[in-house]
Amino acid sequence: MKFREKTYLITLVLFLIFLNAGIFSLAYYTHERATDSEESLCRAEQSLIVKAFEQDAEYTGRHGKLLLMHTYGSHYDDDNVFLCFTLDGNEQFNNLPEGVTPPKESYAATQRVNGKRYYLITERVCNEYIFTYAKDVSYLDSDFKSMSTVFVSASLVASAILAIILFFVLRRLSLPLERLKNTTAEIAQGNFDIRADDSGKDEFSLLASDVNKMSRKVREQFERLEENAESKQMMLDNLAHEMRTPLTSIRGYAEYIINAKIDEHERQEAAEYIISEAERLRLIGERLLDEAFIRENGIVPEQTDISELIHKAEKTLSPKASEKGVTITTAADKITVNCDPLLIGLVITNLADNAIKACRENGRVELGCRKEENNVIISVADNGIGMTAEQAERITEPFYRTDKSRARSDGGTGLGLSLCDKIVKAHGAKLVFSSQLGKGTTAFVIFTNS
Repeated sequence: MKFREKTYLITLVLFLIFLNAGIFSLAYYTHERATDSEESLCRAEQSLIVKAFEQDAEYTGRHGKLLLMHTYGSHYDDDNVFLCFTLDGNEQFNNLPEGVTPPKESYAATQRVNGKRYYLITERVCNEYIFTYAKDVSYLDSDFKSMSTVFVSASLVASAILAIILFFVLRRLSLPLERLKNTTAEIAQGNFDIRADDSGKDEFSLLASDVNKMSRKVREQFERLEENAESKQMMLDNLAHEMRTPLTSIRGYAEYIINAKIDEHERQEAAEYIISEAERLRLIGERLLDEAFIRENGIVPEQTDISELIHKAEKTLSPKASEKGVTITTAADKITVNCDPLLIGLVITNLADNAIKACRENGRVELGCRKEENNVIISVADNGIGMTAEQAERITEPFYRTDKSRARSDGGTGLGLSLCDKIVKAHGAKLVFSSQLGKGTTAFVIFTNS
């Protein structure tokens, strides 16, 4: 349901509730005032009858009093007023409607009999008779019903008029919001040149102005991202192109060692240069060629024993770990996973290599693999320098380095963990890092439903 429709219904319902509540409250208040007024008139008329009867009966015998009762009863009968006189429980005169019962002495009450409403007052007169005054006030109920009918009719007419007016008013008021929605839809489709109408000073105009600012900012960010993407792609292409340089140098120095007449010192320098260039070439190949392989060719899965990949990574990195004074241990169960052994082996080796770099002397790196329910979890844990929460969240971004000075000294390009993340995602798995600054890091590769 649209905002305009919800606003329309809520406003209309609230209006109808308060309108009808007000109308019926007014009708009830008017009815109560009329009832109170009629009761006051009845009391006054009853008091007048009592005084007149006592004056007329002061010098009259019992027989004369009976005649007075009939006279008064006949006189007031035309005004829907009924009288009753009793003496010691015996009726002397009674023209009360059938079913109407006199209340107790000195008591006023309302009775409903045969669909009619009567107001009754009982009082002692002439110190011997119990006099009951009764008046038919049914017109009060009929007046209330008529008044309620009029109010209901007025309420329906007012509600219909309001519903029509409110519909067009809200439709008019919501037009800026509708146009703003269309504008944001265009922006979501990539049309950053479109602008919302921000003329005016109401909230919609302010919101439209903010949307225009957002659109400009998004456009700027989008263009910056495109520039960064082009710059990074160009850098990758340049790095791939630069692989030819170390190959040429390696070939040249190798031929130099074989063919030239050089002493042992020159031979040693040439060999060290070849080793240096080969190592640089290896790093470039791991970071770039393997990433291109994933992007272009995908993975080639097969049933692979993960423990074998872990032990192979341990053997590969043992010399480097020993040189730095770091101990590598393994705790891997024999678990088979359908994966590309070359690429997952690269991930384990890369994670372990980063763990060694993060360790200080006498550090520890533990490679493990276990199965939990339907998940296979590969873990690489170290007790090195660790990372902050922000660093752990961004660690797989291309070219991101937690310690740029250390990455340069280690010969890193900042692409290793980005490559690992792509390999893991290509397998439908997850790469997760848990780290505490100064306490170490654990990397988890999680294969689900394995």
